[in-house]
Amino acid sequence: QEQVKQSPQSLTVKEGEISILNCSYENSLFDYFPWYRQYPGKGPALLIAIRSVMNEMEDGRLTVFHNKSAKQLSLHIATSQPGDSATYFCAGSAQCSPDTCSLYPNLQPRPQTHPAVQMKYTHIHVCA
Repeated sequence: QEQVKQSPQSLTVKEGEISILNCSYENSLFDYFPWYRQYPGKGPALLIAIRSVMNEMEDGRLTVFHNKSAKQLSLHIATSQPGDSATYFCAGSAQCSPDTCSLYPNLQPRPQTHPAVQMKYTHIHVCA
């Protein structure tokens, strides 16, 4: 069972348009949802994060919406720019006791033995 699912896998938008990435999760214990952006040849970098008690988080052109009852999140990138062309990952984590905390970032580039860790991402290409 996948803990985190993300769509679409690929998205092409025109410069100035809005980009919308969707993420759903199964684990109701998740209370923190970071989004990462990765440029080619670079490591993933934290972009924005939201806690489960919040419905919305805004940071500049980025807005994350969270529907806790539906277990869904969406990342909206307003006025998309060529520099937004990258790969984006959503993640979910749960606060818990030491040695039992789990993070499912979907950042692994190879198949994993743990079925809860899946490679899910969205690649955005912004064309001028």
